[in-house]
Amino acid sequence: MNHFALLNFPPAFDLNMQALESAYFAAQRQYHPDRFAGKPPAERAAALERSADINRAYEALKNPLPRAQYLLQLQGIAVGTEADSVKPSPGLLTETMKWREQIAEAKNAEELDKLDEALNKILIRSIKIISNAHLYTQWDAMAQETLRLGYILKAQDAIKQRQKTL
Repeated sequence: MNHFALLNFPPAFDLNMQALESAYFAAQRQYHPDRFAGKPPAERAAALERSADINRAYEALKNPLPRAQYLLQLQGIAVGTEADSVKPSPGLLTETMKWREQIAEAKNAEELDKLDEALNKILIRSIKIISNAHLYTQWDAMAQETLRLGYILKAQDAIKQRQKTL
């Protein structure tokens, strides 16, 4: 059963986060292992497995990057794994290297903050592009933009790490 079906949600990139959380808690209440304490071992094991599946589904769907990766996976497209079926475009690689250079060359926290602000704007735009690509079933565009989103998040993590050293 796919993550969306497990939480009784239609497959979509744009999700109502409150509704997703409510669906998660409802599913967890239904399959929580404590509810199966007096049941036979096979039922307890099945409930435990379903509870773990529900947790994995919620974790995959609550954030844009893993949600986009999962939606692409449903189309047979691997992004953000060792077995990627999509390679980053040369432009995306150049853009990513530029961010890394800027992070490495930043002289102070203010420069890093400015870069982080710029990356936040790119991140917001990237999420919108992914949303539109999913809506119009433009899987190649969605895959490239999902790669970009992953690189943006890694760059933001690198900024946080670099800020600790300044």
